Amino acid sequence: MIKGVILIGVGRNLNRAVRTCYSFGVYNVYCYQCAGLVKGGLFSAEGRVQIHHMDDLSAFDCTAVLGLEITTTLPLLQNISLRGIEYLAIGGESVTLRQRDWPIMAQIATENDLCLTTEAALAIALYDLSRRLI
Repeated sequence: MIKGVILIGVGRNLNRAVRTCYSFGVYNVYCYQCAGLVKGGLFSAEGRVQIHHMDDLSAFDCTAVLGLEITTTLPLLQNISLRGIEYLAIGGESVTLRQRDWPIMAQIATENDLCLTTEAALAIALYDLSRRLI
C-alpha cells in the first residue's frame, strides 16, 4: 500500500478521513492547513493512525504524490501508473489542488460535476490503489 495520505484544508470531515485511512491500512495522515480536529468517534482507528500536523509540505517529494481533483482534463485515476507513488494528496471540499504543486494528478470520474466529500474521494482512491497494488 502507500505510506500515507496528505490532507489539505480538510475541516469537519477529518475524523472520517482518518477512519477511512485506517480501514484501508494507511497509518499515516499528514494534515496541512486542516481546520478540523481529530476527536471522538474514531472507534478502532483511535491510536492506530498517526496524525502529523504540517506547517509546510516541503518534506514531500512531489513526484511521489498522486493528487486527486475533479478537473475533467486530468487523466482518470485508473489510468495513472502507480509506479513511484508513495502518498495520496486530497483537498478539503473548498480546496483545489493545483497541478503546479502536484505534477502527478488524476480525477475520479463522476456522473455529475458536484465534488466528492474528502472521505468519499479517499475511499474510492484507496480502494482502487489497494486492488492494483496487491
